[in-house]
Amino acid sequence: MLPNLKLPAQVSIVCAKAVPPLLVRGRCVAQNGDELSLEVPSGTELPANAPLIIDFTSESGVNRAIAAYLGKRDGNLLVQVTRVPTPDKREYPRMNGGITLRYHVLPKANAADALDAWMRGGKPVAQEHEPDPFMNFSVTGLAFDDLETCAEADVLAFVITVPGAPHSWRGAAVVVRVSRIPIDERDDTIPATHRVAVEFTEIPDDARVALGHHTERIQEAWL
Repeated sequence: MLPNLKLPAQVSIVCAKAVPPLLVRGRCVAQNGDELSLEVPSGTELPANAPLIIDFTSESGVNRAIAAYLGKRDGNLLVQVTRVPTPDKREYPRMNGGITLRYHVLPKANAADALDAWMRGGKPVAQEHEPDPFMNFSVTGLAFDDLETCAEADVLAFVITVPGAPHSWRGAAVVVRVSRIPIDERDDTIPATHRVAVEFTEIPDDARVALGHHTERIQEAWL
């Protein structure tokens, strides 16, 4: 999966699971297949099994890798690369903020009743989908890539999880835009074919607050 890198290589490491989200710069100093040893500042601590985004300098041989944190060895971070995404060619690249989303499309015939049952703890009434975690998010809605699972004006019932929050929330959103991803902008490591933008119509206030705080933490980590 991972080509042989030109080492040592300068890297930027993002851990959205850490609270607050962590951005640290270091060096990749060793490679054993898909396993990497990353030299980082002393005192850098990560949650066990945390997913990481590793950005490399252009001359290293790869742009970005998704990895799992395995632990420390000789003071360095030991990580296992799980995916090497196709470089994002769009004007506004997505980010992996650690948001987890599961959704299903409510039937048009009885959407109100189905949504009411869902918000009271009912089971999904249609197939659930979980899009790729690289997405845009705010306190008002989400934009993500997935298969052609929905159409404009569809109502989605969802469960959303925000890093650092004590629990998940149920909610609903209306689909405001669906567009096909141009072939040359698709990531060949995930099966997404469409871009979906949704606007929240029902979501608890504390979920909006958690999304807002998480957005601020990520912005601060990148500054």
